[in-house]
Parts: sequence; C-alpha cells; structure tokens
Amino acid sequence: MEINVYEMIEDDKFFIGSYPDSFSVGRWFTVDELVNSSYEKIEQEYLTKYNPYARVELELAVFDVDNVSGLWSGEYDVSSLIDKLREIVETEYYEIRLEVYDFDDDFFEETGMSKVDIARAVFFGNIKNWLAPYIGYNGSGNFETYSETERQARIDMYVKDLGLF
Repeated sequence: MEINVYEMIEDDKFFIGSYPDSFSVGRWFTVDELVNSSYEKIEQEYLTKYNPYARVELELAVFDVDNVSGLWSGEYDVSSLIDKLREIVETEYYEIRLEVYDFDDDFFEETGMSKVDIARAVFFGNIKNWLAPYIGYNGSGNFETYSETERQARIDMYVKDLGLF
C-alpha cells in the first residue's frame, strides 16, 4: 500500500519562535509555509518583527507542535524540520505493508484458501463486526476485522516505523 505522508501531516502547524526575556515570541507556521521557506527567511522575519531590543541574532526553535496527525514527537531544530518536510513532500509516496483489506466477497476469493481454511480462520479469528469495512490477518494468520479508526491507527503505526519523524 502506498501512503502519502504529506497528506497525513499537512494540517499540522508548528510554533516557531524564541524566548527573549522569559516569554515566547513567534508565530504558527503551516507545513506549506515551512516547505516554501528557509531558516534564513524565518530568522529575518524575527529580526524585523519580533526583536524589540535589536539583538543581532535570535535562537529559534520549534517549541510547540499542533500535532493533528499524531506523528510528531519531541522538539525540532527549525532548519532540520524544514529539511525533513521537504523530503516528505518530494518523496510523495512511501510503501508500507498494511495487510488490511476491504471486507467484501472478493477478499475471500482472493485469499486462495479452501472453504475449510476460511471457516477455521473465521472461527479462531476476531470478527468483531460482520459489517466492519476492513479485514486482515492477526498474528496467527486468522481473520480480524477493523473499523476505519483501527485501520488509520495501523497506518499511523506503520508510518512511524518508517522513521521519518
């Protein structure tokens, strides 16, 4: 399954600023703004707008993350965050092995299993809801159903395993 990680993170916003005199000054940035910017441009904005004491240089950091996607953890250096976001946008799609399928008649036909094996996988599996939208295999090779939320959680887990964040 190919996943567009950018689509997962595009609603995330990052507060970038500094702590002059024990209070933070800065603003929220969207992913698009950061991809189309550079550390130098962001620093220049701070030196002109948020530098009341005319300091020559400000230390900028991402101190808070509006983590809509749930994929970010920790604090980031501004320039490395911009580089990572650009890499994600340029790559577009990442291949993950998500063994979750549409729960329909085609799934059972495509398994290549005999009727007895299918019956066994259903009996020993975890079919929580016969109207669930997705089905896959548990660790024992038996069937397990997934809701949309559970499917998305599995996708998030696999994306985290890519080591992008």
